[in-house]
Parts: sequence; C-alpha cells; structure tokens
Amino acid sequence: MKRVKKHKIYWSGRIKGKEFANILFEELTVRNARITKVIFKNIHFKNCYLGFNSKYLDCTFIDCKFYGKYSSLVKPAQYTNCRFENCQFIGIDLFTGQHFYNCKLSGLMKNALLIDKHPKVKNNETVFKNCDLTDLIFDNVSLYGKNVFENCLLPTSGIRLYDNANDGLIQRAEEVCREIETTDKIESEVIFRRTLKEGQNPLILDELFLNSFFKTENSRKIFESIVDGYELN
Repeated sequence: MKRVKKHKIYWSGRIKGKEFANILFEELTVRNARITKVIFKNIHFKNCYLGFNSKYLDCTFIDCKFYGKYSSLVKPAQYTNCRFENCQFIGIDLFTGQHFYNCKLSGLMKNALLIDKHPKVKNNETVFKNCDLTDLIFDNVSLYGKNVFENCLLPTSGIRLYDNANDGLIQRAEEVCREIETTDKIESEVIFRRTLKEGQNPLILDELFLNSFFKTENSRKIFESIVDGYELN
C-alpha cells in the first residue's frame, strides 16, 4: 500500500490513543512529548528524531521501518511496555541514548551500535531491561559494555554467546594474541578489546558480523581457537 508522505512535522506535548497508518514521515521531530497507547502501522520513519526528552508508553509499532542517515530514536528517550512487531531498525546511531523497559521487539536490527554508560558522556547509553528480543535478528550489530541487556530474552538466532566469567575469555584472547606475530591476529584483538568488552558476560557477538569480519582464513581460525570451549549456544 502506498504511503502518504509527510515532511518536517513537529510533535510535542501529550499524544494519546491515536492511530497512524501508511505514512512516510521524513524529518519528523518529537520533543518533550508523552506518547501513550498510540498505534503505528506500516510507517516509515526516514531521517526522523523520535524522542528528545520524550516517553512512549504502551505504544505499538507494526511493520514499521526506522532508517536514514540522520534517523534516531533519540536521547534521552524511554519506551515502556511498547511492542515493535516485524519492524526494521537500520542505522548506526539509531539506538544511542534510549531506555527500553518491558518491551518486545521483532524484525531486524541492522548496523546498530549498542553501548554502555560512560562517566564522561551523558545520555549516550542504550538499555534494554526486562525486554523480549527472541524474534529480533541482529545484522552487523556492535555491542560494547556489560549493562546493555538486563534480564532480557536475547535473540534465538543470529548471535553467538560465549562464557566470559571474570573476563576469562578476554584474558585467553590476550594470551593467544601475544604469542602470534602475524597481522592475522588483529581481528581477534579488536573483537576482544578489554576496554570495550570488559565485564560483559555472556559475551554477545553478531553471527553475520563474524561471517564477514575476518580478512583471511587464518584470522578466522585464530578466533575459533580462542573461543573453543567457551561457546554457550
């Protein structure tokens, strides 16, 4: 079905009980808003800023797409008891600075960067708490930090989980890479960089990312030798 294009719309204040369907929003900006029990069906959000100091409560997104060079769910924003059904989230900065509580997400998350809190950068973290992500597919998703997912159901496919209790896997990677003189070790050094992965347990890696990241067959073998015996799924 063809979508109606709406360009440079601005939302603020309270929005409750509405339904939007078959719309292409370009450059929609949401600021200082409280959006409650709103349904979005077959909506494309292109280059939109969806949540400056805003809250979404009990909202439903069905067959929606979030994309574009400048698109973001925006910081700081909170999504509570929301459902994202068969949605596409595409973009490196899309999930920078949001908190999701008791939400369910299904569909595709692609090229996303999920990072933990940083003492010097305010409102930059991504937090999923008590969320169901079992039907979400990760495609080139980079995860840095240990507190991104709290009491969540993780995707049932597309990721690989590794035991990193007490940073044991990171330590093993460091020990293995120290003994290797060739540049084939670089990819593993990046993947297990302590400053980015320390404290993350289980350590979560995107399977599609792994399948495209290694430059040589030997570099992949080094990685597999490091994780041998540590995989959980």
